[in-house]
Amino acid sequence: MTTLAVALALAAPVFAPAQPWALNFAAPPRIPLVGDVNADGYADLICVYAPGASIIDVSLNQQGQKSGRPFQGLNPWGKDCQAAVAFEVDETPGADVLGLFNSDQIRIAGAYANRRFKDSEWLKLPKKLENPALIVQEGTLFAFSKSGRTSYRIDLKSKKVESASKPRLPNSPDVILSGDIDKDGDQDQVVFRYGKEQHTANQILVQRLISSGETDSDSDGLLTEEEERLGTDPLNPDTDQDGLIDGWEVGTFRGLDFKSLGCNPRRMDVICYVARFDEVDENHFRRELTRAVETYSKLDVLNHDGSKGWGLRLIYLDPIKGDDKKNAWWGNRDKFIPAKHRGIAHFMQVSQGGGGQADQLGDGGGCGANALWAVFMHEFGHQIGMDHNGFWSPAFCPIYRSLMNYAYSYSLEDDYNKIAYSKGELAGYTLKETDLDEEIPLPYERVKFLEKGPYRFRLKPNGKTTLIDWNWNGVFGEKGIRADINYSYAIGGGRRDDVGKSHTSPWLAVHKNEAYVFFGQPRIPGDKKNDPTLSLNNPGKLLYRKLIEPFRWQEPMQISEDLTGDPVAISHNGYLVVFYQTARGVLKKTIGVNSEPEVVSSNTALVPTVGASGNRLYLFLWDPTNLSVTFRMMVRGKWVGDGMLSEKSTIPVGFTVDTIRKQVVIGMAQDQDDKRPSRWQVRWYEETKDGLEEKRMDWIEGEKGQTRGKSRCTLLFERTPNSGPEGRLRFFGQGMTSAQSPWACTYVAEQISDKSVKGGWLVKRFYDEWTQTRSAPAATWFKGDILWSYRWVDGGQGPTDNNLHVAYKATGIEDTPMGDHDDLSYFRDFGIRHSIIYLSEP
Repeated sequence: MTTLAVALALAAPVFAPAQPWALNFAAPPRIPLVGDVNADGYADLICVYAPGASIIDVSLNQQGQKSGRPFQGLNPWGKDCQAAVAFEVDETPGADVLGLFNSDQIRIAGAYANRRFKDSEWLKLPKKLENPALIVQEGTLFAFSKSGRTSYRIDLKSKKVESASKPRLPNSPDVILSGDIDKDGDQDQVVFRYGKEQHTANQILVQRLISSGETDSDSDGLLTEEEERLGTDPLNPDTDQDGLIDGWEVGTFRGLDFKSLGCNPRRMDVICYVARFDEVDENHFRRELTRAVETYSKLDVLNHDGSKGWGLRLIYLDPIKGDDKKNAWWGNRDKFIPAKHRGIAHFMQVSQGGGGQADQLGDGGGCGANALWAVFMHEFGHQIGMDHNGFWSPAFCPIYRSLMNYAYSYSLEDDYNKIAYSKGELAGYTLKETDLDEEIPLPYERVKFLEKGPYRFRLKPNGKTTLIDWNWNGVFGEKGIRADINYSYAIGGGRRDDVGKSHTSPWLAVHKNEAYVFFGQPRIPGDKKNDPTLSLNNPGKLLYRKLIEPFRWQEPMQISEDLTGDPVAISHNGYLVVFYQTARGVLKKTIGVNSEPEVVSSNTALVPTVGASGNRLYLFLWDPTNLSVTFRMMVRGKWVGDGMLSEKSTIPVGFTVDTIRKQVVIGMAQDQDDKRPSRWQVRWYEETKDGLEEKRMDWIEGEKGQTRGKSRCTLLFERTPNSGPEGRLRFFGQGMTSAQSPWACTYVAEQISDKSVKGGWLVKRFYDEWTQTRSAPAATWFKGDILWSYRWVDGGQGPTDNNLHVAYKATGIEDTPMGDHDDLSYFRDFGIRHSIIYLSEP
């Protein structure tokens, strides 16, 4: 016997260091319990989800090595369980669950068999308990009021009830229960943690009681002498924290030869079954996954034995064929990975195409074959625990240069081969878009990657610090600025409210510091075969809603039943005025004034846009038949003139005022050439007594740009320190559509001072590729940010189609911090082990 073995054999009973056993199994509002449910000698985890049906969940102990995959042992049990305990009560061997309901009724979930409890009434207390509790101490059940004096002692065999002193409850944020986890006769401790920190807040830990004479104290299948020879920890069944028990990694378990796979109990290993769809080229499949294996072997992260890199152990399955290719990846995982290896190995299928999807902190996923090395690394990163944001709230953080971050999934410093998991090298530096400092407290060499894609920020070395132009206004080193800096994949607007249905483009207007949304709905439901958009052939109701406060809107108010197109509105001369298309032409209606609408044009084809400069209102009327744009001018409620723009537009125009140059700006689109139809542009005009005189034009993204769309645009102008000395235009619009593709994403093009970057414009997509619409979006300044609205399309005229969404922070500026994250340490210390924390039954 070795020195270590002798020391452990002679040691007085002591608890070993706590080891992870389960995660989130008993998260609030569940009641945590421990008991040997199936009477196999190993203590199991039990919990009661107290509200509602009071579901009982069970995780059966897998021979003292890992906790089993949870399942429902009883559903329903009762209504709103108030307290519960686990103890062997009925004649069937194994732990039962006693629960208190309605303050005086105790029910038993017992007679466990075939993964199910049986429910029955057990006892009624003499008196209802306030704030009740149950506890078993030394084989006796106590039922008592935590806030009152009433307390009962109940004999578990005879059910005799008598008054008793209240037992003391432990004063700890954690719940510590006892049970024989490893069937050695000792009462081990099971610690249910209840914190608020990330990852481990609802972790369940086991502390094994080590008694004299034990030869395998951690139940990993290795004798203490073997542990000493191998250099593994005799008190930790998983020395390298990879979720694979030490004894498995030097031999076989459930038919899997770990040793032949190359596993090592002191060096982290991850096992993954991989399968390609039969049309995926096998050489490409194996070549890309071999590269992933090599990448893992070179990861710059320390193992228990002092080495670096991890063993990605791939097991190649037969190709997936036929109808199985229609299955979701989780269906194929359940079909093709041996059930007895759940909790040991992961699964990844590879199909044609790009992108992928996977469990986060789980064991399955799927990848597209395009860029397979990068996609596999990303999706497998999800399986072993990472999200897209480094566990910060905002996405696409520019200093989180991880392949898990969509901003750097396929390229780092414009090089596909440089992508990697983050090591957290910038973890001490955080950013908040509402309070940015343009002096980075790091030398240029450490942050120069920001000059490359996808952001291409402008930097200046500054000794031990670096100057950066976060807001693209041409000024370096500013303090306390506001800017959207994480826009590479998309721009967000914060929470999106569903405020009804719209079958038109919405329109947003601010009147007397209150915001309104205007929209149209059909008179009768459509047939779901045709475009649901309102038109001359499908007229509907014109409605509006007023914002009470963010996320609360007044009930809709109806203006008209004759709407045939997209409405627009504006605050003018002390009133809220709306213009809209009908079968009579374009009408003007003043909200709150009891009068008939005014016909401002009898041409039913004309599409209105409205804007104001000072006290002059402009109503633009775009003619889709010849692309001309006429306009009418109103001052103090009276029409004072008409005109026509010299240039035609392929879309209804947008309007704003450049308050620095004191010029009107009109957004429109024109066919630049055969390959670039309907290209977005803006034009500046001087206001004259008789109308507008054009001064200059600018293509969005410059002469060489591609940005274009087919819907009405909305323009906003910003004049703040963040926008620079010349101010900043924003051009909102929908992308290109056609009869074959009638919906598209929406975008905003923002002016920047650096004209060498796409002609001085940054174009950002809103939210993601799934946020699409049949119509133009709307936007307006409101209380220091931008309200933004659009009409959702679900692709099949389902229940969410035509939902009207409003977002409240469409500048994209978020008031929560973001930063770097150490992915590799997280994987090693938490993610890998917990991704397979639950072991299936054999």
